[in-house]
Amino acid sequence: MVNRIEIWKSEKHGFDVWPDVERHANSGTPMSEIDVADLERMKWHGFFYRKRDDPGRYMNRVRITAGELSATQAAEIASISTEMGHGIIDVTTRANLQVQGLEISHLPAVVSRLERVSLSSRQTGHDNVRNVFAHPYSGLMPDELIDTRALCHAITDLCLGNRLYADLPRKLNISLNGTVHHPIHFWTQDISFLARRTSDGDVLFGLLIAGTQGLKPHLAWPLPVLVAADQVVEVTRALLDLFRSRGSREQRNRCRMRHLVEDIGVDGVMEWLGQALPFELKRSVEAPGPAAVRDDLVGWFVQKDPGLWTMGLCVPLGRLTWQQLDGLARISQTCGDGSLRTTHEQGIAVVNIPSSSRDAAQTAAAALGLAVDADALDIGTMACTGSQFCNIAVTETKGHMFRLIGDLRSRALKLHGVRIHMSGCPASCALHLTADIGLKGVRVRRFAGTREGFDVFLGGGLATSDAAEIEMAQPYRLGVDIDQLPTLIENVVQDYYQFHGVGETFSVYWRTRLKSEQAEKVDEGDYCPPTWLCESCDRLHPGTDPPVSCPGCAGLRRNFVRLEPHQVTQVTESVERVPTSAQRLDVAVTGK
Repeated sequence: MVNRIEIWKSEKHGFDVWPDVERHANSGTPMSEIDVADLERMKWHGFFYRKRDDPGRYMNRVRITAGELSATQAAEIASISTEMGHGIIDVTTRANLQVQGLEISHLPAVVSRLERVSLSSRQTGHDNVRNVFAHPYSGLMPDELIDTRALCHAITDLCLGNRLYADLPRKLNISLNGTVHHPIHFWTQDISFLARRTSDGDVLFGLLIAGTQGLKPHLAWPLPVLVAADQVVEVTRALLDLFRSRGSREQRNRCRMRHLVEDIGVDGVMEWLGQALPFELKRSVEAPGPAAVRDDLVGWFVQKDPGLWTMGLCVPLGRLTWQQLDGLARISQTCGDGSLRTTHEQGIAVVNIPSSSRDAAQTAAAALGLAVDADALDIGTMACTGSQFCNIAVTETKGHMFRLIGDLRSRALKLHGVRIHMSGCPASCALHLTADIGLKGVRVRRFAGTREGFDVFLGGGLATSDAAEIEMAQPYRLGVDIDQLPTLIENVVQDYYQFHGVGETFSVYWRTRLKSEQAEKVDEGDYCPPTWLCESCDRLHPGTDPPVSCPGCAGLRRNFVRLEPHQVTQVTESVERVPTSAQRLDVAVTGK
């Protein structure tokens, strides 16, 4: 039986909702009065309704093909964000940029302003081909096998505005990588073209299909073929035709490409390609190999052109202010050639910087609050949009992760090679299943009712120290509330540091441990160590024992006293009643 979404797609194509959007924009129609099917169709134009953003606002997801962004485009997105939205821009795990807080009346103007700088948000949501991304520094790296940016744009041109490929059974993700090592993210896409050099010296692409995270995660299947660069677009077209014509349109949770491959097998896909393509693909039984380590995208990177550099910046949890994005646009013009790159690690880079301008660029970035030398807690953490804006998120994420980072930093916990990803629901938009520590948002039942919490997964990503394969993370603890999370994470990281073998990664260590353990549900009293108060600076420190030296004021251990649970609450409440600097400034200015 065809699902209800296929019914309303057949009644009106997603492209055809735009006249209705313009009508609603002109009349200021409240979100509550717009038909739900039309709200969903608006995603074909890159506008996502946000019921949780009172009184009902919209997010715009901008397509950044191959991560290529000009200074003019960045400045325009920053202006849209501050003039019409909340003044924030999020970088996603597909290298998109997202603007939050738009009103219905803004939407036509947003489209016009994006078009003026050669940008589009079309088909960035629902049953479409999403942003086609490459290695973010493609075309810049000295040791790159092939520059894949032109292929990313060619695939985008194939799909954008095409009514047939805007009517797929579900969304479809496509990526290309032209380096010799292929990071984890490329193994969870619906279609991935991964470069390799053959024994003949040719550079061809291995082909992976039907990878997915989310409710039923599965790593992509390798096809036993090699694809030449001039064959990539036609192979993509054939796979899209296969998915469109034979993918299920019944149960919505069984409509992804991975379910089609499960039904017809790799042999069925190969048979289709043999009939659909006007050429024969070269056969190869050797699958592409994953990267030995995760991508390092933050720092200074020398480019293949002598004297030019890429400045990869850490954007904590992918959230930029409009001032930061606008400032980066200016840096790229004054210190480079006006080119930037967005990354699938929720970061951003300024490229083509001459050696003589490196210090000026880094100083200007630091003035914006962005750095090339951020610590592992900023670089190694990721969070999705969360319930602040997303309609389907079970928990908030960015706010919880910012607080978690602060808590772990106050405990002086170092994350050497350990990544923490937080998703607000099972959809895994923050890729928690391929993280060392993955957090999936859930509701947790406690004596006082329910509250936000997380299921904790360990061991995602590289399966062995020599990166022979990639695996999904395994469940470790279920129903961990947000107050228990810092201690749990500190415990699993310290356990690894204390007991791992030489050369054994965090994921290898915990995946081995979890073979003999079952995921356990966490009780209310778990992961609640004593709390110690430094009487010199009033800093609270949770832990079995007080620290040798206070991380806040360097006071000695003798300055710490142990607090009872009710005393912790009293101290915390008294601290929260102390006015912030912003509040004190407001009083000083207004007299209120």
